[in-house]
Amino acid sequence: MILKCTRVMALAPAAFLLASCGHVDLTSYAREEFPVCQADGGAWAGEPRAARYIRGSFEEFDRQFGAFLGDLEQAAERSASEPRAKWPTRFAPLHEEMKANIARLGRVLPRMNRPVDVPPLAGQFEDGAIWWPLGDHHTEYLGVALSQEFVDHQNLGEHLAIFLSSLERVEAQLLDLKYAEPDDAASDLPSPQELAAAVRSLREDWEDGARPGMMRVIYDRPDIPDDETLSARLQARVAAICAGYDTCSGGEGRDCTTGPGE
Repeated sequence: MILKCTRVMALAPAAFLLASCGHVDLTSYAREEFPVCQADGGAWAGEPRAARYIRGSFEEFDRQFGAFLGDLEQAAERSASEPRAKWPTRFAPLHEEMKANIARLGRVLPRMNRPVDVPPLAGQFEDGAIWWPLGDHHTEYLGVALSQEFVDHQNLGEHLAIFLSSLERVEAQLLDLKYAEPDDAASDLPSPQELAAAVRSLREDWEDGARPGMMRVIYDRPDIPDDETLSARLQARVAAICAGYDTCSGGEGRDCTTGPGE
């Protein structure tokens, strides 16, 4: 029933039906601890709840980020007619929300919990080589496996690199505005017009670039063969990582800790 339901959801426009197809508590799932490779060689990644965790995490980010972009656009417009002394009060909460959205996206993408984590992952997508897990937590393995799928899907890796770079740029502008002082030189701060332009680019890079491709990877089309579902692909990717770690830990040449998995 779960498999059939997830297929029916394939690429559902905006109104996702996950709640009616089964739900996984994102926080509880992320807090679970179990051997990632030792017990079953990564077979856990093929369980329905792993795919539901990915879909639920994507949907939460998509929903919150869309609302956030609207708030940003309004703030940029209103700040243009405000004295600079009011900018920290207006933009500090938005910078905090930006950080929260980065953490939400970090449930889908690996090793991204803070603004400082965004540039390295953007570089990995640009290079088409996602680093293997640096820890032993199942959510990082899922994020790496899914990101490998993104890289291999048409030009999605390039779109994600562009989107993450736009995200980094807007976060940096919000940080500057958050700490703006009345006597700061105008040249040292982004203007409301510059912020508005950056937010427009960010929305475009998300809605017309990264988001559609991510949805095609994450949501199974109704007629997809069993061995091509998201669950099957995640399991295959995680199993390959586990097998690779067995090889390198046996002294056969791969760097298990710092090198990319590709």
